[in-house]
Amino acid sequence: MNIRKTLVFLFILTAGIGKNNAQQPAGTSVAGTRWTAAQANAWYAQQKWMVGANFLPSTAINQLEMWQADTFDPHTIDKELGWAAKIGLNTMRVYLHSIAWKQDSDGLKKRINQYLEIADKHHIKTIFVFFDDCWNKEAKAGKQPAPKTGVHNSGWVQDPGQPMSADIRLFPDLEKYVKDVLMSFGRDKRILLWDLYNEPGNSDKGNESLPLLKKVFAWARTAAPEQPITSGIWKWDLEELNVFQVQNSDVITYHDYEDPEWHLRVIQMLKTHGRPLICTEYMARTRNSRFSNILPMLKKENIAAINWGLVAGKSNTIYAWDTPMPDGQQPEEWFHDIFKVDGTPYRQEEVDLIKNLTEHGAKGQTKIYHIRNNGMEALFSDCGARLMSLLVPGKDGKKVDVVMGFDEPSAYDSSTEPYFGATIGRYGNRIAGGKFSLDGKQYQLSINNGPNTLHGGITGFQYKNWTLSKASDSVLVCTLQSPDGDNGFPGNLSVKVVYTLTFKHELQIDYTAVCDQPTIVNLTNHAFFNLNGAGSILKHLILINANKYTPVDSTLIPTGKLADVKGTPFDFRTMKSIGSRIDMQNEQLRFGKGYDHNFVLNKSKGAAAEVQGDLSHIIMKVYTSEPGLQFYSGNFMEGKNKLRTGPDHFRTAFALESQHFPDSPNQPSFPSTLLRPSEVYKSNTTYSFSVRR
Repeated sequence: MNIRKTLVFLFILTAGIGKNNAQQPAGTSVAGTRWTAAQANAWYAQQKWMVGANFLPSTAINQLEMWQADTFDPHTIDKELGWAAKIGLNTMRVYLHSIAWKQDSDGLKKRINQYLEIADKHHIKTIFVFFDDCWNKEAKAGKQPAPKTGVHNSGWVQDPGQPMSADIRLFPDLEKYVKDVLMSFGRDKRILLWDLYNEPGNSDKGNESLPLLKKVFAWARTAAPEQPITSGIWKWDLEELNVFQVQNSDVITYHDYEDPEWHLRVIQMLKTHGRPLICTEYMARTRNSRFSNILPMLKKENIAAINWGLVAGKSNTIYAWDTPMPDGQQPEEWFHDIFKVDGTPYRQEEVDLIKNLTEHGAKGQTKIYHIRNNGMEALFSDCGARLMSLLVPGKDGKKVDVVMGFDEPSAYDSSTEPYFGATIGRYGNRIAGGKFSLDGKQYQLSINNGPNTLHGGITGFQYKNWTLSKASDSVLVCTLQSPDGDNGFPGNLSVKVVYTLTFKHELQIDYTAVCDQPTIVNLTNHAFFNLNGAGSILKHLILINANKYTPVDSTLIPTGKLADVKGTPFDFRTMKSIGSRIDMQNEQLRFGKGYDHNFVLNKSKGAAAEVQGDLSHIIMKVYTSEPGLQFYSGNFMEGKNKLRTGPDHFRTAFALESQHFPDSPNQPSFPSTLLRPSEVYKSNTTYSFSVRR
């Protein structure tokens, strides 16, 4: 859909409907009663976050091949839904077909029940779709055609077809079909939702589909299923269809294959209805609708997320809609689908991300480790070798937890901020386009921050289960084996991080790593500090021992230049409050929404940085072997995570991440992050604490 050309219409549509949200709009209802917004929201609140796929078994080319008696394939359905369940998917959107019912209504209902038994075994709920205006115009019973080599969805068929969908003489039979299925399964707890008509008006039908759309809503209201009913909007210039769909759906469903910026705008406007939102189609990699940039956003916005495609098969949906490949070669990048036909993931990092965001297998498994020395205490979890808490003596000897985090380790799994206290790798900070060349070979990393790779990719070290062991009461050793190809990085990498609390009130972090083939490494820790323990950090005083910093572009990738801090808001060579210049009119501050920049540390002895808490009087000094220090002032915190001290509101924490420079692999003038098999990566950083008297 072309959102850019039609946002004005969408705004008018959503705003106009939203005003009448509390009551049924006069003259728009059909037979039966639409759920109120309160009923819809109460239903949605009872569901776990719905995440899943549009499902067609890999052995079927279309809906008929899935449901006809001769080709119904429960073995493949069971196997493939098992793969889905193992990565945490809990919802499948599945298309029915009226011809399969017309052939053998009782047989179809038995197969529907068999499918639901299989799905329920895997704890997967189902959204069933009745009618559809997409792809081939005419469906025929019996043996279905073979796939056209390299052509997306070459055998998918409309229901009831073209011109049948506009032939009112066929409506009585279609009514019997819809009502029979709804009355048979309308109270089945295994079914989540009824999607009455997929993309009405597609295939150049436009408003020709409106009569059938109105009828199927009327039939559904008469059948009165316990589950909600809907029809998803998908093309914003189909005004009459959109208005009818939105005004008559119990919950609002929609399709969006755009990139995150435009997808988010649609969400923000559709929220004006005050009803639950379910995205029933998204994820087209070559259109920049990806798991990495869309799925976390949908979870953050509490929107159900149903991507197109589970297993690559006869539907050929690994090929793009408008880019056939007649030679049948695999496209350089798959368009849809998660798994290959043998069950191996197309991209392991995507599967790992889905697992993490669905909290699949995470709760109850994370272990906590505690070290202490001379009045200081630190708490860690093995997920991400993560610093969860750091208690240091403040004024009057009262301990202050200077690291923001959650009480429970499981809370990090669903946090909208994945980096709280985590060990970051393989590469801290950003890599432009997720690409770099090494020894003449270009590597593509997973993309997770606009067009770039951030902090190691979709499933960086913050998501990994590390092996932790205490060497003593004050020393914790963390190890990790990162395999060749992890988020696209070459070579097997063995990493060790040692946390030590010293008698001098220091937290020392020592990193070492070795590899079996050339790779790049840039490790750091992403603790979020607040030396007061809570509240704004804008009155904290900070000094950074740097004459230069690395300016960035609008995507926060360094330009390659080293700029003088003198005369700029980036001059912290003497103590200044964090907030004293943070809102100045400055392009670099605008790009970072505040400070989110790498400082080029002066090569002199002493602290790389010093921060003083304005209320606690706690002083933190940072010493490091690294050439750079990323100063982040909490500009992207939105108050959506409930931490120990309350929500993570805007600029209530800062980070000082010791590092090599961002995008160093693509900037020859920057210090190298290359690690070869004959070398040992070593880095150390110390956070030293005292109290101002």
